[in-house]
Amino acid sequence: MEKNKFVSMLVMIMSLCSAAQILPVSQVEDPRARQMQRKYSAQLQQIAADDMSIHFPYHFYFNQTLDVDESRQKELPQGSVHFDRFNEQVVLEITGNYYASYSAASLNANQRARQTFQDVVLPLLKVEVAHIDRTIPFGAYAFEIAHHVRAKVMGIDTENPENLTLVFPRSVAERLVLAKDAEDQQASVLDSQVYLNSEPLALWLVGDDAPADVKDHYLAEYKQTPEPDPRQYRHQAQSTSEPLAEQEDLVNPRLLGEPRFPANAKPSSHDLQEDTSPARMVKLQTTYQSTLEHLVYDLNQQASFVAYAPPVFVPFHQGAYLQLSMSTDLAPPAGASQYRIAALAFDQHISHLFRPVSKYFHDGPRFEGIDFSTTVHQEVQPNTESVEFVVPSSALMCYEKFDCSGQELINRSIVLINGERVTLDLQRAESDYNASLR
Repeated sequence: MEKNKFVSMLVMIMSLCSAAQILPVSQVEDPRARQMQRKYSAQLQQIAADDMSIHFPYHFYFNQTLDVDESRQKELPQGSVHFDRFNEQVVLEITGNYYASYSAASLNANQRARQTFQDVVLPLLKVEVAHIDRTIPFGAYAFEIAHHVRAKVMGIDTENPENLTLVFPRSVAERLVLAKDAEDQQASVLDSQVYLNSEPLALWLVGDDAPADVKDHYLAEYKQTPEPDPRQYRHQAQSTSEPLAEQEDLVNPRLLGEPRFPANAKPSSHDLQEDTSPARMVKLQTTYQSTLEHLVYDLNQQASFVAYAPPVFVPFHQGAYLQLSMSTDLAPPAGASQYRIAALAFDQHISHLFRPVSKYFHDGPRFEGIDFSTTVHQEVQPNTESVEFVVPSSALMCYEKFDCSGQELINRSIVLINGERVTLDLQRAESDYNASLR
């Protein structure tokens, strides 16, 4: 009997603690975000409960007030998990104070931001993605985390706060938490927005800092359209009281950046040798057979290659393309839209193969590109979809160097669904699915 009372007491205490991490509905300023805070409180409770189990290397407090001393922080009420508005879309946000104190002499700005990303942001993001259903209509996951930096100023030791802000478009966040290596994580981070003390940062996950060309390419996005101070966005409450059913698209185009290639871009004549003869296909097959065997052996678990359809060179669109046949299993709810199914196959499976595959052809491929061909299966759908991403070598190289986003690579490629060419817009595929749930 006493044991049952103890267990009940423990459950009640944990419930109260997790509830304390959630921002009260009355403190959510934006009307639409406030509606969502109330409607999806059960999911927020689950997130908060799992957040309690995370072991942070240093003390972390869920709080709306940043840049405060830890002694004062302990006296403030906790609570920061909430929906809010940023750049005209609703986001799920966590703010807090992380009492790590980094030495400016030992760690540069990128290294400090990376450490907080790895210690705090990524573990919290994994919990959020695990508990948030795809039917909940919001556009991105946002984090504002304050840590501390020690430095000497005019010979005097000082310690000051430094604020890290990250905004992950929803599909990018899902790709990030499923990433199997640092390269996949890096691609997702570069498709997101990162600020350090309100200044854009090309967060680099391996090495001291982002290469100059990557940094210039990333920061150029921010120079085209000045961004608001990320620390101020929670105060930009809208006067509208639109109903929840009028929720905007899941992915805001401003978060994706303006595409540097037109949507109808095609492989240029430079990419094409215009030799599609059987003799050339046989020659390429002979030349690369050993490489292809190694590729299949090394990447089979990640790629799910079809055993009865080994890699083969095929003539397509005035050139020779290496066709890789694979199988993709999507977890429900993927929906019935073939565009959404293709977008999910790209985000969850195919996009993770581009860099690993391209490594086998760094000596300069003698063919025009690669046809990533997959048959998409769903547990709840008896039918399958055949999806092909025919990617020119130049687009693959652009993506490998982090010079192109996933959408830009698609824009330069040819996408086929069940043999028919389509224009695939990852953002639209997301928002169309969102609209179907209203």
